[in-house]
Amino acid sequence: MMTTMASSMAMASFSKGAALALLLLSMLSSSTTCHAAATTLVDSTGSLNKASSLPPTTLKSGIVALLTSPGTTGSFFPSVSSVVVDNNDSIIKAPGASLEESTGLARGIGAAAAGTLADAIVLGGVTIGDLETGLAGTRHGRTLAELFSSVLATKKSGSGVTTLIVAVEAASGDDTASSSSSSLDADSIKENIEEIFDGVAALVLGINDEELDGYFKVEVALVKSPDDVTKVMSQATKAATSSTKSSSSVMGSKPFSTVFSEIYASLSSSPDYADPTPVAEAILACNDAYSRAFGMSRAKIASWKHRASRGLLVDKFGLNADSLLQRTLDLFDRDTMAAAGLPAAGEQRLAIRQRLQERMEKTLNELFDTQMGLLEKSTLKKFNHSLLKKMDRGGGLDAKQFFDDNATALRTALFAFETSAALLEIPSLSLTKSNAVRDMTGKLNNALMTFPDSPAAKIKAMKKVEQTVSKKKKPSEGSIDLALDLVAMIRPDGFGNLQGFAGYQLGPHSVTVGVHNDADDPQVIAQFGGVRPPFIRVQPKLKLDVEL
Repeated sequence: MMTTMASSMAMASFSKGAALALLLLSMLSSSTTCHAAATTLVDSTGSLNKASSLPPTTLKSGIVALLTSPGTTGSFFPSVSSVVVDNNDSIIKAPGASLEESTGLARGIGAAAAGTLADAIVLGGVTIGDLETGLAGTRHGRTLAELFSSVLATKKSGSGVTTLIVAVEAASGDDTASSSSSSLDADSIKENIEEIFDGVAALVLGINDEELDGYFKVEVALVKSPDDVTKVMSQATKAATSSTKSSSSVMGSKPFSTVFSEIYASLSSSPDYADPTPVAEAILACNDAYSRAFGMSRAKIASWKHRASRGLLVDKFGLNADSLLQRTLDLFDRDTMAAAGLPAAGEQRLAIRQRLQERMEKTLNELFDTQMGLLEKSTLKKFNHSLLKKMDRGGGLDAKQFFDDNATALRTALFAFETSAALLEIPSLSLTKSNAVRDMTGKLNNALMTFPDSPAAKIKAMKKVEQTVSKKKKPSEGSIDLALDLVAMIRPDGFGNLQGFAGYQLGPHSVTVGVHNDADDPQVIAQFGGVRPPFIRVQPKLKLDVEL
C-alpha cells in the first residue's frame, strides 16, 4: 500500500515537472519567435534606428497602432518603453506621452508617428478618472495632440478615415462603470477629443475649417478583463483590415521603416503641440472675435450697400467708414488681448486681424468706388441739364462761343463735385478724390465741347425752330400766305426692288422727291396704258392762305 502511494506521488511529481518544463519550453519558444518577428524602430532613449539598419518589413496595410500609457498602473495594456513593430500581427506598439517629461518618446511623438501610419488605433490606459478630469488635461490629451498634429501635417481630409478606439479601463469590481461600453458617455468622450483636435488644427492650420470626422472614427470600449483586451484588439484588427484608408497610400512605394523614420524625424523637429489647450483656446477666441467684430459692422455696411444700390450717396461716408473700420479693429484687439502674450497664438492673432482688416478694407473700397461712380453720373446729368436750360435763354450752338459762355457753369459743376467727393474720402485707406477730380475735369470739358452736337441739343434746337415756324399771328392782323409744295417722282429702269423718299421743308414750303425703279414692271406699264412711265414726274402744288 505504501509502495503504491509512493509510486503515485512520484508519478504525480514527475507529471508536474514535465508539465512545467513543457510550459517553460513553450514560453521560450514563443519568446524567441516574438523577438524574431519584432523590430525596434525607436529605443527607450528616443533614438531612431536608421532605416538602412532595420530588417525588412512587409507591412503595407491593415496596421494597428497600440498606444500604451506609461502613467497607468496595472493597465490591461502593458506599457512599452520603445516603439516596436510586430511583423506577424501587423501591430505597432508605442508609448504615449507623459506629464512629467516633454522630450523624446515622453512627448508622444513615437505614438504619433505610429498612429499616422496605422489603419486603426487603440488608445490604452484610459481610466474613469481621466474621463472625469477631461482628456485634454491628461497624458492621453498630449498623446492625441501629437497624433493629430502629425496626421494634419501629412494627410488630407477625405482620403480615408482611421478608426480610433478609446479603451477605458475599469477594475472588475468597480461600480463606476457597468460591464457594457454603452454605459459610458461616448458622446462626451468624443466631444472632448474633438476639442483637442480643433485646438491642434487651429494651431497647425491657422483658420480651422477641418473636422475630426474627416480623419478619425472615434469608438469607445470598456475594458475590465484580459478577455476584453482580446476583443478590443480583434475589433481594431477588423477595422484596420476593412479600412477605406490604406496605409499604403501614405507610404507609397517606400518601405514601412523608411516612411516611419521620415515621420518621426519630422515630428522631432516640429513644434511641441503636446499641451495645446491654452494656445488653442486663444486661437479659437481670436476666431470668435473675428466673427463678432465683422458681424457688428455687417449691419451698417448692409445699409450703406442698400442705399448705394438705389443710386443715393451715404451722408459723410468717409468719416463714418473710417470710424467703423477703427471701431471694428479696436473691438477685435480688445477681445484678443490675452492671445497676444502667447508666442504661437500671437502670430495667429495677427494673421486673423490682418484678414479682418483686409476684408473690411475691401468692402469699404468697393463702396467708395460705387459712390464715386454715382457722383460722377449725377454731376454730368446736372451739368447737361444746366446747358439745356441756357439754350432756352437764347444761347446759340456755335461750339467756341458756347464753350466761352458756359465756362462758369463748368467751374460750378466741378466745384460741386469736389465738395461732394471730399465727403467720400477715406485717407487711412488712401482713398482720395484726386484721381476722381482729374477724371471729372476731363469729362466735363468733353461734355461742354460736344454738347452742341449732342442729340439732346439738336432736339432742343429743332423744337425752337418748330415753335418759331408754327407761331401764329394775332387774329386782328390780316394776311395772305402763299406756300409751294413740289412733289417729284423718279422712275428708272428696274422691277421695283429699290424705293426711297426724301423731303425738305423751309417754312411753309416743302419739296418731296421719291425714287422707285419700277419702269420695267409689267403692272406699272399696264397702269400707263402699255407704255413705260415717264423717267421723272414733277407735281407742283400752290397753297393760298388768306386771313382777313
